[in-house]
Amino acid sequence: MSRHTAQGGRPSKGDRAPLLTRPPIELAQAVRAEAERLDLSYSDYIANILAAAHGFPPVVGPKDSKQMQLIA
Repeated sequence: MSRHTAQGGRPSKGDRAPLLTRPPIELAQAVRAEAERLDLSYSDYIANILAAAHGFPPVVGPKDSKQMQLIA
């Protein structure tokens, strides 16, 4: 039997801590819609919102001008 090693995938974003939240359905839908509009994962979008609220730089840099609006 051959040994399978992981190949490909995205590079690590460094050490991360899991957080769990259960927002109201309407809020969750709005967050998902905006993350998709910006072509970000839900996690990256929420991390950027938290970073901005606490005076940290964006966790994920913008890929295009739409994402610059999120960070600005």
